Formats: sequence, C-alpha cells, structure tokens
Amino acid sequence: MKVDLDYMAKLLEVFISADTARITIENLIKSDLPAIENDEFTEKFIFHIELAIDNQLIGTDSGCAFCLKDIGIIQSLSGSYHYGAIPIRLTQIGHDFALSLNNKDVLSKLKSEFKDAPFKAIFETGQKLLEFYAQKKLESIMK
Repeated sequence: MKVDLDYMAKLLEVFISADTARITIENLIKSDLPAIENDEFTEKFIFHIELAIDNQLIGTDSGCAFCLKDIGIIQSLSGSYHYGAIPIRLTQIGHDFALSLNNKDVLSKLKSEFKDAPFKAIFETGQKLLEFYAQKKLESIMK
C-alpha cells in the first residue's frame, strides 16, 4: 500500500483540531477520517497509523509509541482489531509534519513530485517547502 498524503493529513488534523492535548482512538473513529468499515478498522487506517508510529509522529503519556498496542489497538488471534482508551498525542515531529500537510501548496508539491519517495524524504521535503514558502512570505512582508 502506498502512502496517501491526503489521508495522513486528515489523520493528523484530528490531533491538531482537538480541544485537548491528547486524544484516543475513539476520537479518530468519530472523526470524518474513514477508519472503520463493517465494524473493523480499515487496512488504510492501520497502515497509516502504523506509519505515524514508525515515524514517531504520535506518542503516549510515557513517551514514544512503538507498536499498535502502545496506542491501545490490539489484534486478536482471529485477526480483528480491538481498541482501548489510551491517551495519545501528536509529537513535535508530528506537529511539524501536520503543518506541512496542512499547507495546500506544500501538499500539492509532495503529491505531484514526491509521491513515490521514501517517507523520510517526503517529511524532510515538506519541511523545506514550508520553510521556503514562509521565507517568501517574510520577504514580501519586509518590502
């Protein structure tokens, strides 16, 4: 499965738009993010939430999350997933990535020019593009 940057942006936006510093999986399920289908987590949701964990975009009260279990998602022997109400938060890295994906110009460039790049390259390029657009805006303000 390929990274869907629009989906990742929606996932991270749930954290950003929350009124609290921490959310639970329930918040993700209740958002407009398609996370559940036929009472099961979608493969797309599991894939993207695991990417968020792998890249340290989300964490827990005790620090980094390393697997689905750390954020309250448990896979049963039958293969279905169950979840609990463990508080999870967006890390600083997660906030930075969310900011780049929330910028329409940055997101557009990432989707068109870097869609097949490794995740690390997408993240770093997003940060550089965001800095570039901020610099251009600063220059226009300073004139």
